[in-house]
Amino acid sequence: MTRDPIVALGQRYGAPKRILRRLPSIEFPPVNERAHGEVCMAILRPGGRFLLHTKRSYPNAVMRLPSGGIKPGEDIEHALKREIWEETNLECTVDRFVAILQYEDASDRASFRTHLFLVREISGVLRSNDPTEHITEWCEVAPSELLNYAPLLAGMNSDGRKWGLFRAAALETHAGYSDNASL
Repeated sequence: MTRDPIVALGQRYGAPKRILRRLPSIEFPPVNERAHGEVCMAILRPGGRFLLHTKRSYPNAVMRLPSGGIKPGEDIEHALKREIWEETNLECTVDRFVAILQYEDASDRASFRTHLFLVREISGVLRSNDPTEHITEWCEVAPSELLNYAPLLAGMNSDGRKWGLFRAAALETHAGYSDNASL
């Protein structure tokens, strides 16, 4: 058995694509608050549509895939399952380890990772179990509609740091995966 957690997850859920994204800056929350990286969940509901959400702080109620930070000492799979429960209250199975998105800023001084997973809802009632998430709305979109949300995210600015480019990357990556895979 391998000791490398990425290799072990790849053996269980498929080897992830490794994608490098250069951004003008990654010095913004949640990157600053998630030194250990994050998990991002493409949650496929029983009706074949994906969940997107918005939060109180998002301009124009823009929608994106749910995500959450990996705590110090926490393994990636535990973080994924914890975040699914905190944000959605849904019981899900992990279907595929889709990608590791490595973000670097233009100066090469900062780096951050998003671990993107495809998960399938089994049961539960959609609601946030963590009031600090400030989720204000959910929507369901067909796989073919995912890319429609990326330009909205990419156009978002947060103090001129292009926060939306960061959030659009996971959506674009998963949309490309779902176009090329049988869900």
